[in-house]
Amino acid sequence: MGTDTQKGSNYAWAIAIACVAFYALPLALAANHAGLFTTPLMEEFGWSQTETTLYMSIQPWVAALCTPIAGKLLTKYNPRIVLTIAVVVFGVAHFACAWFTSPIQWDIYGAVYGASAAFWMYIATPTMVNRWFVKHNGTVIGVIGVCVSLFGAFLSPIWGGIIAEQGWQTARMIQGALVVILGGGITLALLRESPDKMGVKPYGYGEEVKAKAVEKKPWDVEPDEGATRAQAMKSPALWLLILMAGLFVISASFIQQIARYASTVEELAAYGAMAVSVAMYASIVGKFGLGWISDHFGAVVAGVTSGVCGLVGPVLMLMAGGNVPMFLIGVGFFGLGYSALNIVPPMTCRQAFGNVDYANVFSIVATGLNVFSGFSALIYATIFDLSGSYAGSFYMMITFYIILIVLSLVIVPMGRKSWAK
Repeated sequence: MGTDTQKGSNYAWAIAIACVAFYALPLALAANHAGLFTTPLMEEFGWSQTETTLYMSIQPWVAALCTPIAGKLLTKYNPRIVLTIAVVVFGVAHFACAWFTSPIQWDIYGAVYGASAAFWMYIATPTMVNRWFVKHNGTVIGVIGVCVSLFGAFLSPIWGGIIAEQGWQTARMIQGALVVILGGGITLALLRESPDKMGVKPYGYGEEVKAKAVEKKPWDVEPDEGATRAQAMKSPALWLLILMAGLFVISASFIQQIARYASTVEELAAYGAMAVSVAMYASIVGKFGLGWISDHFGAVVAGVTSGVCGLVGPVLMLMAGGNVPMFLIGVGFFGLGYSALNIVPPMTCRQAFGNVDYANVFSIVATGLNVFSGFSALIYATIFDLSGSYAGSFYMMITFYIILIVLSLVIVPMGRKSWAK
């Protein structure tokens, strides 16, 4: 069973479907449509926007606190059980919101959402993919991310219609029930802890052995290679990777500001919704493309590519003024850069620190990512309130993407020094 001639198991593709279930479905069915409920809640209960949306800030902060615990539990216990419970807890909490009548209840939901998301939002998918695939890791993670965007784009108008015709409570109950039934059910049915526990080899094993006998790429990592959590924490590369993830998430959060920015420019005012769609569809291309680049050319090239695209985006949007075509092209480049959030940091972590203790190492990165995420909306709001313009936001993103290009060049080679001989 353990010889080098043994072929990898095709069951890895069932694991990829399970990743869609515990990651893409909670996001695409429910979590990513939070904005659709803001106005109905404000109108029904008379709450302020701050009261109505505070739970959205609570969620990443709680997730940041819980992510290190999530990494340890995913390593120590069977992810099939852990992730099924996490998805079901989120789905039940989401469902229960239909009966909430005070902001504090929504804040509690935000805390529960954050605690559950600590398991399934950032660390579980790359952890399971890296366990089950020795080739095409980046492409598989990219395709799973594409599912989030595709499902979300398809479902958003459906949820909007249900809210308008049957009320937000009905939409909330349907979303929560689908997360529990589909997300939890498929995860429980398909997810398995590791190839070793099933007595098989990860997908691509036989081909990878032959390929490495000929030529091993500089970014290749064997299943038993890598840094421990303690070794990684001593490397400056880990802290630079946390910074990378943080700059990516703050920059990506501008997706929530695009329509608002368009409304401040007379010539662009009618194109806000279209701009959001352009960014989303560009991110679909970007997620697949950056995953493929990570596999074939390494995370360094993927990071630099995303950084360049992200840099061009705000430059064009800033220069466009009222020029609609230039603005939309800039939004498209922004979408390509924005797509890196769920691809480049996990692939950079794998190629910098290996597979030995991946879940625990990347949980540190995800913790930092959640902390930065909690600041994102506040940063953009403060810049606009102080200046009365989005120009400062564009300059900030331009600066961030320049830094990201530099970070992409140094993290992988620096990180490998912590364990490679």
